[in-house]
Amino acid sequence: MPKPDLIIDSNERGPLCESIQRKADKAGLAVARQTLVVGDYLLGAACVEAKSIGDFLQSLHSGHLWRQLENMDANYERFFLLIHGSIAKYIAMAKNNGKRLTHTAVQNQLLGTIARVMSDFDCQVFFTPNMSEAALFVIKLHDKLHKPASSHGAKAVRRVSTNDVRKDMLLTIPGIGADLADRLLAKCGSIEEMASPEALKQVKGLGDRKRSMIVRVLSSEEPVHIERSVRR
Repeated sequence: MPKPDLIIDSNERGPLCESIQRKADKAGLAVARQTLVVGDYLLGAACVEAKSIGDFLQSLHSGHLWRQLENMDANYERFFLLIHGSIAKYIAMAKNNGKRLTHTAVQNQLLGTIARVMSDFDCQVFFTPNMSEAALFVIKLHDKLHKPASSHGAKAVRRVSTNDVRKDMLLTIPGIGADLADRLLAKCGSIEEMASPEALKQVKGLGDRKRSMIVRVLSSEEPVHIERSVRR
């Protein structure tokens, strides 16, 4: 049985989910419902967590946002945070519930948190003004991750340059960002030590899948081929 193009978490419901399903059907994508460890949508090796502005800020205040990000970092090679909605509409809804918010205060909180997410977790964050565009983004993201790049366009090359050659080497491995590279170096000390599964088990937030990939890349005597869809 062929693998589905898009997996929707079985607990996910609502207008965004329905819009994604319709657009996926129109695009000819195979969609399945499964219970995901974390995240709302799975596109091969890439996970997408979708939140309205209200949900995003609520999960920030409760601390749930950081637990979700840690779980996605531990379980998926690549993950995205998709935020959708209008700040003006969010403020209007808050006003109806007796809360007085300003556009500047909400904007500053959103941008500050997004900056922290991107720097601490090496997570890519996208913002759309409404659910329709959020649903379209998920479909377009699938296309970009899984369809070959056009031969007419320039091919993007990731250039890595830090003050530590060891870190530069780690950053070339798909799924390893700056934060994880720092944690690996702090715990293991050397690249050679990271080829040991037992040593990698001591690194907080490193899931089995990513751990086995690191060992394979660092210890294989043969070329290691990684799917294009999981490259950062």
